[in-house]
Amino acid sequence: MNNLAPVVLFTYKRLPTLKRSVESLLSNKECLFTDLIIYSDGPKTENDRNGVEEVRSYLKTLQGFKSIKYIFREKNLGLAESFIQGITETLNQHECAIFLEDDNFLSPYFLSFMNKALEHYKDNEKVICVSGFSQPIKNEQKEPYFLRGAETWSMGTWRRGWKYFCADAKILTEEIQNRGLLKKFREDGFGFHETLQNHIRGRVNSWGVRWWASAFVNDMYCFYPHVPLCVSIGFGVDSVHNAVYSPGMRNPGDLSKYPIDIFPDIVTEKKEVSIEIKRMNKALPHQKIINAIKRFPSRIKNKIVFEYKKIND
Repeated sequence: MNNLAPVVLFTYKRLPTLKRSVESLLSNKECLFTDLIIYSDGPKTENDRNGVEEVRSYLKTLQGFKSIKYIFREKNLGLAESFIQGITETLNQHECAIFLEDDNFLSPYFLSFMNKALEHYKDNEKVICVSGFSQPIKNEQKEPYFLRGAETWSMGTWRRGWKYFCADAKILTEEIQNRGLLKKFREDGFGFHETLQNHIRGRVNSWGVRWWASAFVNDMYCFYPHVPLCVSIGFGVDSVHNAVYSPGMRNPGDLSKYPIDIFPDIVTEKKEVSIEIKRMNKALPHQKIINAIKRFPSRIKNKIVFEYKKIND
């Protein structure tokens, strides 16, 4: 218990969601021996100031950790820059850390798994990060697995892993093309190729796609549990990326109800997992259409569904 990784929590103005997230974190008995570092981004506009101040007032009441360090930003950095700066600052001071968003809802066994995984793979250069999230793979896995790339939700990494992060999306795109990886990047990347190009065009600002691509071009892997220890509860109008619920975010009921203590030494993607990931990628356009349809009134929604089915029959 003396060598647990610090937990770094990034927040903004979603107080109800943050409270649920922190309560789930405190269900982990390791919190009493864990240093908590909190990054609170500054308000984007004056209309956001009250929400940010409410969050900070709540954060100052927190107990149950070994120590708590607050970094309250005066200015708004935005999600991407807040994470990049926070991860960099933390790993300049610590060999490893666990990074959480304010909408990560956790199993009581999350910290145990993450700390054991960080210790087990600390010297394995093929593993760039570990995560408590787990993809909704149709063919249920019996043990944790590896995927090429990286993860943002409930991510743990080391100083040695973060050094591979490349913030320049143009350089990453060139590396992918020069190494002949474009086809695989499109197949394995959950729409990340499009997101990376939109980042270059200034349409989005995503640190996650650059983190994933940085791991991908270096043939490095993220380690996942076979049953989720983290799900997202942050979908809604205040969410930057998840305005509408998607099954890929999982549900709190999916969380593991038992500890996970399996840590394979062979770092490679299982064929069945790779196939399932590609299947999910192909389904993404269909899921986007479904999510868009949910916003329409029932009369229009039923007509769209009927026409969509007729075209695809």
